[in-house]
Amino acid sequence: MNLRTLVALWKANVPHWVWIISPAWVGAVLLALDGASPNWGTLLLFASTILTIQFIAEFANSYTDREEDAIYGPTNTLVTGELSPDTARKVFLAQNMLAGILLIALLVVTLNYLLIAIMLAGWFFGLAYSLQPFRLKETIHSPFSHGIALALLPLAGWLIIAPLNDFIIAFSAFLFLHSYGLGITLKFRKTLLALDSGLVKLEEGRSLYEIRTIGFGMKFRNAMHIEAMTSLGGFVLVPIFWHLGVFAAPLSIALLAVPLPLTALAVLVRYQHPVKNSSVYKILMTVAWISIVLVFLGSALTSFVYYSVAVLICLLFLFGFPLMVKLVHPWGSKSLGGRY
Repeated sequence: MNLRTLVALWKANVPHWVWIISPAWVGAVLLALDGASPNWGTLLLFASTILTIQFIAEFANSYTDREEDAIYGPTNTLVTGELSPDTARKVFLAQNMLAGILLIALLVVTLNYLLIAIMLAGWFFGLAYSLQPFRLKETIHSPFSHGIALALLPLAGWLIIAPLNDFIIAFSAFLFLHSYGLGITLKFRKTLLALDSGLVKLEEGRSLYEIRTIGFGMKFRNAMHIEAMTSLGGFVLVPIFWHLGVFAAPLSIALLAVPLPLTALAVLVRYQHPVKNSSVYKILMTVAWISIVLVFLGSALTSFVYYSVAVLICLLFLFGFPLMVKLVHPWGSKSLGGRY
């Protein structure tokens, strides 16, 4: 296997998304430790396992979407020819075998059956989202599977250190709601690209709001309402959790001060013009979601390092994301106008 193939495999595993969602479980690990020193061997085994499962979920999407990505993701290395389907299939099977071995090893080391069950659920949803016979990404359950897979990450990170408690369950519920909305956002992007490319046609006299979103099935108008209710609805829980003593004041204030305004602005521009503002909306919603997990990570880091150092680490995650995107997608994202 030459260097070009290895690079193509790395890209097909979509490392930028694995990178930016990692604060969801890293933050949980740090918060559960609460300043204590971990068992480094067990933690390393856990990190290897959860990262492998994350890569599998992204690789499954790259592999199964290799034909339609000529429109939706033309920088997919299975589309550009950098990676052959046969090689991808073999490596994908090897990755899943490795995940199974790592999970068995983690079970033997920890005897934590709830942790293994949650990680198995994450593995299942990562595969079922893209692969037949489930192919959840093309059903009305798509945002749910997207949301639940992301919400399981902090639960797993917490369980490797400590038993579940009200705080981590509450945060995972909040993360699920916002992730559900983000899952719908991704379907809007796909629908508008299909409309722009002629795969979906708007019949004369019909409104854009009446067409059905690709991979969700709901009419555009209804999907917009659910997207807004779920992505904003989670923030209603934050002051409630704060009042009940489940969320600490710094975390609650940070969530309401950064991700909430970004999400509200995203919803506003969506309702102003769902097509014209689509690219802006996608960016705002993505940054809002990223800011949630970075606020979570930053809150956890302050138990170990100075506030300024915690901010620098969060900025490293934030700025590392677009840099990795540029490496994986050197052509950029396809615009609604059909240009790169």
